[in-house]
Amino acid sequence: MITAVLPLVVHGQLVGAWPYVLVGAVAAFGAGWWLSGWGRRVCYSTSRWLHSGVVGFVAAVLAGAAVNLSGTWWEIASFWLLGVACGVLICCDLAVLRLPDPIMVLAYPVFLGALLIAAAGTGQWPRFGRALLAGLVLLVFYLINALVFPSGIYLGDVKFAGLLGAWLGWFGWVHLVWGTLLAAILGGVLGLGVIISRRGDRKTEYPYGPMMALGAWIAAVWLL
Repeated sequence: MITAVLPLVVHGQLVGAWPYVLVGAVAAFGAGWWLSGWGRRVCYSTSRWLHSGVVGFVAAVLAGAAVNLSGTWWEIASFWLLGVACGVLICCDLAVLRLPDPIMVLAYPVFLGALLIAAAGTGQWPRFGRALLAGLVLLVFYLINALVFPSGIYLGDVKFAGLLGAWLGWFGWVHLVWGTLLAAILGGVLGLGVIISRRGDRKTEYPYGPMMALGAWIAAVWLL
C-alpha cells in the first residue's frame, strides 16, 4: 500500500520529500527519546513501553509518515509535531492504559498553533476551519460514546479524538469518517484477539489510543 502512495507524494507539491522524511524521522526519534523521561514521570511508570528507545522509535515512525503526507512546506512542522506527540501518548497508553493530561494539554495548542501557521502560509483558511470543526465533531462523538459506554471509551480517548480529528479534518471529511471506522475495526479485532487467546474477556481493558492513531494514519495514507 505504501509503495503505491509514494509516487503520488514524491511527485506532489513537496517534490523530493524523502530526504525531509528521513530528517524528520531522525529528529522525531531524538525528540521521543528526550520526552520519554517526561512520559515516565507523568505516568508514574517505568514500563518497557516508556523506554527511551521505544518512545523514540514510535515517534519516528509516526512523524516520518506524517511528514511524508505533507503537501506543502508549511504543513511539515505541524504534522511532525503531531507525530511526536502521538508517539509519546501512544506509549503512555500502552504502559498505563491512560493518555496523560499534561501531554495532551501541551499537544493541543502546539499542534493547532502550527496548523494555524500552515493555514496562514498557504492561505487555506477553509481547511483550517474544517480541521477545527472536525476535531470538535469527533470529540463530541467520542464523548457521547464515553457516556453511553463508560467501560469502553474513557475521557483520555475523548481528548485524543479531538486532536486526531483536527488532523484528519485538514485532509477532508472522508478521512475523518474512515479514520474513525478503522479505529473501531482495529479496536474490535484487538478485543476479539484478547478473548480468543484467553488473555481476557469482554470486560478486559486495553489501550484504545494506539488503535485511534493507527486508524487515523492508515486513513490519511490510504486516501492521499
